[in-house]
Amino acid sequence: MARVIEGLRARIPLLDERVYCASQCLGPCLRETFEALDAYRETFHRRSRALDAWIERHDAVHGSLERLLGAPEDSVFVTGTATAAQAAIASCLDPTPGADRIVIGAGDFHSSRYLWRAQAARGFEVTEVASNGPAHAAAETFLDAIDARTALVAVSLVSPRSGALLPVAAIAERCREVSAILLLDAYQAVGIVPIDVATLGAQVVIGGTHKWLHGGGTGLSFGYVEPALAERLEPRYPGWIGNASLLASGDRFVPRAGARRLEQGTPAVEAIYTAGPGIDLALELGVDALRARSLALTGRLIAAMRERGWEVRTPEAPARRGGMVCVDVPAPDDAVTALEAEGVDVDARPGAGVRVGPHPAQTEAEMDRVIAALERHAG
Repeated sequence: MARVIEGLRARIPLLDERVYCASQCLGPCLRETFEALDAYRETFHRRSRALDAWIERHDAVHGSLERLLGAPEDSVFVTGTATAAQAAIASCLDPTPGADRIVIGAGDFHSSRYLWRAQAARGFEVTEVASNGPAHAAAETFLDAIDARTALVAVSLVSPRSGALLPVAAIAERCREVSAILLLDAYQAVGIVPIDVATLGAQVVIGGTHKWLHGGGTGLSFGYVEPALAERLEPRYPGWIGNASLLASGDRFVPRAGARRLEQGTPAVEAIYTAGPGIDLALELGVDALRARSLALTGRLIAAMRERGWEVRTPEAPARRGGMVCVDVPAPDDAVTALEAEGVDVDARPGAGVRVGPHPAQTEAEMDRVIAALERHAG
């Protein structure tokens, strides 16, 4: 493991310059990511003659994501943002007298909550479950809200406000019992928490590449859709990329097989190119190995924070946390700025405190440096 991590660190230039613990915001890029960006830049000289190469990369990313998720062929679609991916699903759903409720988590990403709350205007009743802090790691938090009227449950696999990992099995079982769709926002999980859609139990899993998958820029988002569900979904906002005959330019939209019918217009090709290396790295090293190292580092942080009497929002149990630790300190935004001046990168969010997301290639000594810096500036 030590040799693997040492080799990984050599592939991430930013870790030579900073104690970078902000992968929960934007993950550091690989050397291969910059090489992919150069390859994309070279296609500018070819313009229309580069279309075949762009389509090849586009298809390759789909295949890599499907392997990463243990998903079958044509069960993953890609888009620009997680909100857009969820909107593609929302647009295919209509409230009915027996299924007109949507359940969401109050501690989930605000952009997702904006989207799902807005479905009330379409006739859905939206129920928001108090799920911030360690409560996110308790299935019971959500189970009581799921009943026979529930059409969809949209929650985070890892909370962006506490780093708590949701135990999904019981929630997935309840959703199946009442014929509700379980949509998991796995953006804070994919690449650092192993995900196998065959055993996870969710019909829809949303994720992205610019956090734990080292994607360039703001990366690329994607959605897995269970094949049986995908075939029932009729896109309300279709586009040519989702058409069965990609280059036919036909007058009538005919949806592609599987989840890719939910794709719309021309994708951002730069994001396709710069997403590939990080996904390939996760496949190469295995997310299990990356998670084991992540748990060791976050465990060290949690122990040191508790020793100092700080309020840690992240569950201590390894099975109940993702890749970051959230801690309440006075003036968290000021602490982030102070640490940045010392070469230590973390971030802060309302309701989350300071968020520290160590990269698996970092060292125990760097974690101690983070704690010492926080202690100086936050007491």
